[in-house]
Amino acid sequence: MTEDFEAFLRRFEAANSAFVNGDPSLWMPLVSRSEQTSIFGGFGGQEVGWSEIGPRYEWAAAQFRDTGNPVEFEYLDKHVGVDTAYTVAIERCTVHHVTQPEPVPHVLRATMIFRIEDDDWKITHRHADPLNPKASPTAG
Repeated sequence: MTEDFEAFLRRFEAANSAFVNGDPSLWMPLVSRSEQTSIFGGFGGQEVGWSEIGPRYEWAAAQFRDTGNPVEFEYLDKHVGVDTAYTVAIERCTVHHVTQPEPVPHVLRATMIFRIEDDDWKITHRHADPLNPKASPTAG
């Protein structure tokens, strides 16, 4: 029987918090192994298919040091269908990047698409990037 989506989201939130503390072990089982899975990650770039996504998530988690800080989620929209769901959220926490001497605020705007695969909810797309202030285009 498929897990209720709200219960799945609690597991996803815990996995996301572990991830930004350098631990991808809760996150990786939540990701679809499909070749149609994709990410537009918070560090830029794009990956499609498990063969690219798996290593990218491992690399991304390794960019964080453990602070023990949880991610706070502000869901702007959520929708659950029969076998797909999506969330649109702002993710906030303080993180410690391995390249920086001190922890820094980490605020992402994140759109997630989930799909049921083999009776389990799986992440099939993540688009996350820094939430920046509104600005007009600059002349270049």
